[in-house]
Amino acid sequence: MEKVLFLGAFFFAYTVQAITGFAGNIFAMPVGTTLLGLNSTVSILNAMGFFACGLLALMNIKHVNWRELGKILAVMVVFMMVGIWLDTIMPLHILLKIYGAVIVVIGAKNLLFKRQKFLPEWALWVILALAGIIQGMFVSGGALLVIYAVQKLRDQQEFRITLSMTWTVLNFIYACIAFQQGHFTGDVLQIILMCIPLAVIATVLGSKLQKMISRERFLKLVYVMLLLIGIVLVVTS
Repeated sequence: MEKVLFLGAFFFAYTVQAITGFAGNIFAMPVGTTLLGLNSTVSILNAMGFFACGLLALMNIKHVNWRELGKILAVMVVFMMVGIWLDTIMPLHILLKIYGAVIVVIGAKNLLFKRQKFLPEWALWVILALAGIIQGMFVSGGALLVIYAVQKLRDQQEFRITLSMTWTVLNFIYACIAFQQGHFTGDVLQIILMCIPLAVIATVLGSKLQKMISRERFLKLVYVMLLLIGIVLVVTS
């Protein structure tokens, strides 16, 4: 029953991931942590994040903004390693609540105030660094990366696919670390195999749904997702 519930949550989360370009792992993470345990869930979601985001990116490779992708990865990979190190020395449940509260404020602010305020370049670099740290600690840096991406990637398709390519690379790196630490057990591999067809269906379904949404509604959906992510983090951590 635990596996069935997780697979249901996974399918929903990765359909959202295909629509928005982010938020898949953070929606699936609380359910997985409760049902399967933290290490198993992180390993499964990193493997599936690599597979599903890689599939979406390959299907739409022409929409990748390679210049922005290079900037994002150059900063986030370095600070992701810092986050992985901090993961071993800090009380994560407290930091996770703080992170969730910040994301709630960001999402609510952008939903309530229509006019978008552009951040200075230095602030965007700081956000990228923080996104990397959060990715390393919680495998959920997407909520902060969205703040950067909304300002830098103005085209809807470019936004989705460049973020998907980012998660392909970061999830691959994290999955390799989890494999080295011995987290890919027999049960984990079994669940990954069950998730693969669901990820394919969710990616195709989400891609079709995304085409029906205008840019205005798309951005609103992005901010709603941020708000929901923050609430999930505050409630479940």
